[in-house]
Amino acid sequence: MTEFCDYLVIGGGSAGCIIARRLAEKSVGRIILLEAGKSDEGDGAATDLSRLDEQTAAYDWGFKAATLEGAKPELDYARAKILGGCANHNDCAFLRPPDSDFLEWESLGAKGWGAVDMAPYFHRVMENTIVEEAPHHPASQAFVNAGLELGLTKIDFQKQIAEGVGYFPLNAKRRLRQSSSITYLHPLSKLPKHLEVWTETQAIKILVKNGKAIGAETTRGTIHANRAVILTCGSIQTPQLMMLSGLGPAQHLKDHGISVMCDLPDVGEHLRDHVAAPIVWETHDAIAPWEICPFEATMMLKLDGDAPAPDVLFHLGLRVREKYGEDPRLAVNGPAVKASPNVTRARSEGRVRLASADYRNHPIIDLNYFSDPYDMRFLLKAMRFTRRLLETQSFQALCKAEVHPGPDVQSDDEWIGYIKSMCETVYHPCGTAGIGRVVTPDLRVKGIGNLIIGDASIFPSLVTTNINCAVMMAAEKAANLVLS
Repeated sequence: MTEFCDYLVIGGGSAGCIIARRLAEKSVGRIILLEAGKSDEGDGAATDLSRLDEQTAAYDWGFKAATLEGAKPELDYARAKILGGCANHNDCAFLRPPDSDFLEWESLGAKGWGAVDMAPYFHRVMENTIVEEAPHHPASQAFVNAGLELGLTKIDFQKQIAEGVGYFPLNAKRRLRQSSSITYLHPLSKLPKHLEVWTETQAIKILVKNGKAIGAETTRGTIHANRAVILTCGSIQTPQLMMLSGLGPAQHLKDHGISVMCDLPDVGEHLRDHVAAPIVWETHDAIAPWEICPFEATMMLKLDGDAPAPDVLFHLGLRVREKYGEDPRLAVNGPAVKASPNVTRARSEGRVRLASADYRNHPIIDLNYFSDPYDMRFLLKAMRFTRRLLETQSFQALCKAEVHPGPDVQSDDEWIGYIKSMCETVYHPCGTAGIGRVVTPDLRVKGIGNLIIGDASIFPSLVTTNINCAVMMAAEKAANLVLS
């Protein structure tokens, strides 16, 4: 089967749904949006935030990642396999990046991506997206009150990103997620006729002819795109698909027997992520069920006085959830809560590489955490600060003892050993096809015509906040760039 369209959008996640819808609103021709996973419409486990734990392996690609140089890929690196992408698969923390993040992007060569330029796209996102605070669980309240006891300011993080303590804004209407598939595409039966959403359809290879992208081979046949191919597969699978198509580091492609269509050395490089480490306390009493989400409260610290925004962001977990499969290292004997501070603008860079030329094989994800000493310096400070929580009356009323790493860990070397062995992700990969490296500021792939990237892989640097809001803002801008 061969199909013809004007725009082919590959990847139905947070970015792809927005771009496809915005193109359709302008009646620019036939648009096909491809998503490898199933539709989320009518699937309560995907759309009801409180039912996150009901999601099965069918919702996820099942990737593994290596955390440290030379380590085995043991970390569960969740990437959603469903229409709506990771916004139907995450905890819905929705934080607008501070202006300083976009000013940094601009300084790195992303002309037109500064704070003033990006502000209208946040407003466009908010025209479609409802953002609310979750109900405040008693344990979350204890965490916030402990922060206040330690001298932090109560912050409304929906209005500003600053040092302080408070509650996460969630892109959810009570329990209904506000993913871009739900807010931009649902109901699918009411979409414009020239926008087609093809679920359970995976792109295998981008088709390139005479230096231009002309379509893609998919699991449902060939699709030719007359005007543009737009990649929105995310920071792991966008570079994977490019390399499978002969667009990437020439020698790496040759090593896998792939013909080089365009030598792009930075494809898959410069992978950044928010690196975190857990600290676990046993509680006096059982943790009551949370109403919507197990991550309600957050704390942001500014540990470098000259920093333009907080250096560390905490997630308080009302449960202890593993990210290393069956690894028992965070086992607890009784009820417990967990805090995971992460380095907001982590500098360490990893990479994504092919395991083989077969699209069915998972890519190799090397996070390369702590390759830049900046990240360990700030995470070490954050972990030491976290221990101060148990000095407060509010937190003592909730928790009776620290169980991981435990009070025996005191010296820097002991802390560093623990952090390296237990470091974890907040699932915010970006930068693997960055502006200035792989794409121009108008998101066109260097050296290949009619090929555009519109997801988090184009980020020049990591944003301070949870990443989903930034992805949606970037997608709104990407759609505008395509239309212009």
